[in-house]
Amino acid sequence: MSPDATRLLDLLWERYAAEVPYARTFAQLSGGAFRNDHIALRSLARPGGGISLFSRVFERFGWKPAGQYTFPDTHLSAIYMAHPEGLPRVFISELHADKLSAEAQRILSALPADPPAPDALEALADWFSAPPPPDEPALLALEKESQYGAWLLAFSRKVNHFTGCVDDVEVWQRRMREAGVPMKADIEGEPGSPLRQTATRAAPVTLRLKDGRTRDWPYAYFEIAQRSAGFDGFLGPQARALFDMTKRSGA
Repeated sequence: MSPDATRLLDLLWERYAAEVPYARTFAQLSGGAFRNDHIALRSLARPGGGISLFSRVFERFGWKPAGQYTFPDTHLSAIYMAHPEGLPRVFISELHADKLSAEAQRILSALPADPPAPDALEALADWFSAPPPPDEPALLALEKESQYGAWLLAFSRKVNHFTGCVDDVEVWQRRMREAGVPMKADIEGEPGSPLRQTATRAAPVTLRLKDGRTRDWPYAYFEIAQRSAGFDGFLGPQARALFDMTKRSGA
């Protein structure tokens, strides 16, 4: 097993779980360790960025592109990457800002260009980080057109979610609810489907704004997946539904 690849995932988990209490709850209910089905990252399609930037990072550690998806109604595309040693999949999506309004494109242009990914593991884990504090009016205006875009303005390269792989997603949905975790109302995928998924609500974090004030904003959820043996990919409609888990309530 590739020690550097495993270490990178561990470092990303530490940073993500520190801000997502629902993920820590799942780990505790699992006895402190769990099978990770995949991690997910979000990005902005632009020269030097997007899927191509993230995929190069993971290719260093042995992951290879294994499937691709499009989501025209939200102007997103995605790939997933698989590892020959059976490490968790990496799901990378990107927003095509050129499909949005001129105002949305202007707002997203405020995102700093992605710097080159460093080689050292600790520094690389820190590279998966938030952008400078966003302007609140711009954040709220962008949210009306693309909640995914608003998420990027708030969190940029931070990990969007980790995913526990379970034998029975319904049992785990119930266990998490009983532990007081706010869960998605339903399960994506009918019984017998090769992939069934649900998720917690997105954990809010305190977001520092450009003017120095703060406000809560939904950061990341924890996903739970039941995968049939032999099925390695994802189902587009399910993925599309789960993108919405970072929507603000009432937005």
